[in-house]
Amino acid sequence: MECCFGSVLLIWHWPLGFIIIILCCWILTTLSWVLTGFDFFFHIFADDTCSALKDFQQNPQNNSLQIILPCANPGTSDKTLEQIGATVHNFITQLNSKLREVQGFGLNDIGENSVGTICDPFSGAPNYSFTPDLCPKDTIPIEELKYVLSRVTCYGGNSSGNCAGEGRFIPQASSVILFAYTQSIQDLIEIFPDLLSLSQCSKVKQAFANILQYQCRPFRRSARILWSAMLSLSILMVLLVLTLIVKAHQETGRSFNTCSITPKKVETIPKILPDCSNSAGNV
Repeated sequence: MECCFGSVLLIWHWPLGFIIIILCCWILTTLSWVLTGFDFFFHIFADDTCSALKDFQQNPQNNSLQIILPCANPGTSDKTLEQIGATVHNFITQLNSKLREVQGFGLNDIGENSVGTICDPFSGAPNYSFTPDLCPKDTIPIEELKYVLSRVTCYGGNSSGNCAGEGRFIPQASSVILFAYTQSIQDLIEIFPDLLSLSQCSKVKQAFANILQYQCRPFRRSARILWSAMLSLSILMVLLVLTLIVKAHQETGRSFNTCSITPKKVETIPKILPDCSNSAGNV
């Protein structure tokens, strides 16, 4: 108790400037550590989030994020995609079979009515893999079939004789139905890549990969820099306070201006000594 009371008395006799600087240093250090505490809280939260995203990227099937993410069940989605692939593959196979029968009529000898075969973007059973880039060069996409069929369709305004002479052997009603079927198959083929991406959660995985690469790594690096900076600031503040304490101890007993750490200059008045020779002569 006496030691603490003596320390208080010692500080009380320090210049006001030293006391203000020391208080400001410790207040600044305290505020910095308080802000660092908030940053540490967010750092822990973000670090846990990044760890969860990394675990999901490595093993998406056995992860707690699977419950809240809009990803389909792989077993169900694979069966659905396989059914779509089988439907499209079987339809195009039957359509190409009919087109080969048409080619047997000799219509390919007429350049304008050359039909060819339809590109099948799905492989055969059992997987029905989607491979749109592996179509042979002599095939045409299914969306071009309607232009080919329009040249062999006998519309209502034409007589049967004119249609036969021009090679238009498909009735308009049958052509409309065929157009509807081919349009439906075309729509399935166009949306199949999106369905495949959704079933595999490709968009979500890509977003998580971007977060891990461009957000988590810089965040962890900045957290380490912040902790290093705060440690350096604390060490510098301690050294500064110790220096001020030593300086204040050295200047003990001197006079200071208010809020100053520099002692006042004391003007020395020269002392006039008496003349000893004159005093001796008079004696």
